[in-house]
Amino acid sequence: MAKSFPINPTPKNGCIFSSNSIRFASKPRRFCIIRSSSDVSAETATTEADSQSSIEVPQEPPSLISALNVERALRGIPITDVDHYGRLGLRRGCSYDEVLVAYKAKRDELKNQGLDEEELNKNLVPLKESYTILSSGDERRLYDWSLARSEKPDTYVWPYEVEKTRPAEGTPPPVQEPDDPGPTRLVGYFILGWFILSIILSIALNR
Repeated sequence: MAKSFPINPTPKNGCIFSSNSIRFASKPRRFCIIRSSSDVSAETATTEADSQSSIEVPQEPPSLISALNVERALRGIPITDVDHYGRLGLRRGCSYDEVLVAYKAKRDELKNQGLDEEELNKNLVPLKESYTILSSGDERRLYDWSLARSEKPDTYVWPYEVEKTRPAEGTPPPVQEPDDPGPTRLVGYFILGWFILSIILSIALNR
């Protein structure tokens, strides 16, 4: 008669594993982010652009036209302490062509001083500001009005009354209506008649 024996398989390494409690040690998961070279270059370019834009000088100077400046001009308070005419070596009432010529002359003078690029751009900013204000009709009108009001705060002056800008070169002079010589000629004849009559009367009375 065959006998049955309990089968307890034993591994060769001598370790016994329970069929109901087999466990494996889990390792922590590691995530790897793969970035393409195009993303890296795009981010680098954006960073460089941001750093450059933070130190670049604005292309256009700030405008003088604002509600606050209009109110200050109405009250006779200067809207700025900058002498834009003196900065370009101009006088009030100069033409727009003279403004352009003066700006180019000042710009070329700075370029011939041998300054480095940073110092040159720094000195060109105020010249650009004065040129922009004096070459713009609205900006210049408000600036001239502010100058006139601050000089005589007790006398009101309209903005268009202080516009003394000369016409540009090549602009024909305004057509003037010819004067009527009739009244002037009649007055001349009347005075001449009285003069002749006085001579005749003086001769007659002396006889």
